[in-house]
Amino acid sequence: MSTLGERKSALLLMSLHPADRRQLLARLPRASARTLRALIAELERSPLPVAQLAEAVLADEVRGLTASTSLKIEQLVALSERLSPAWFARVLLAWTGVDRSFCLSLLDERHAAAVREELRRLERLPPKLVEALREESLRLADAQREAA
Repeated sequence: MSTLGERKSALLLMSLHPADRRQLLARLPRASARTLRALIAELERSPLPVAQLAEAVLADEVRGLTASTSLKIEQLVALSERLSPAWFARVLLAWTGVDRSFCLSLLDERHAAAVREELRRLERLPPKLVEALREESLRLADAQREAA
């Protein structure tokens, strides 16, 4: 069984020239490279439009990393003070580039425990909900910044 990160990596590696792909795979630990090679082989056999899928994944990753469309850790912590643990857990799920453990370590222990419990219950969020949560999080963070 592969992780989400491994599947994303394989998809993105598929978008590279084979020589570049081999070079990157050669630099990974053997177990990781073996897993990624197996996933790449599956993708090569798949009838899915791999190039379009890779483009969509890259677009999603870039959108989450640009300065105007991402939250700083301080903004996330400030949001944690305004949102219930259930909603803050969803915000953390929506921001995939955030180190959740680090963010939770900055919270009050009781609040962090409640958020962790919510995270355990959640698996994935629908893409439209992720998009809405990101937009609302940015709006709330901007409102907090303006109020300060």
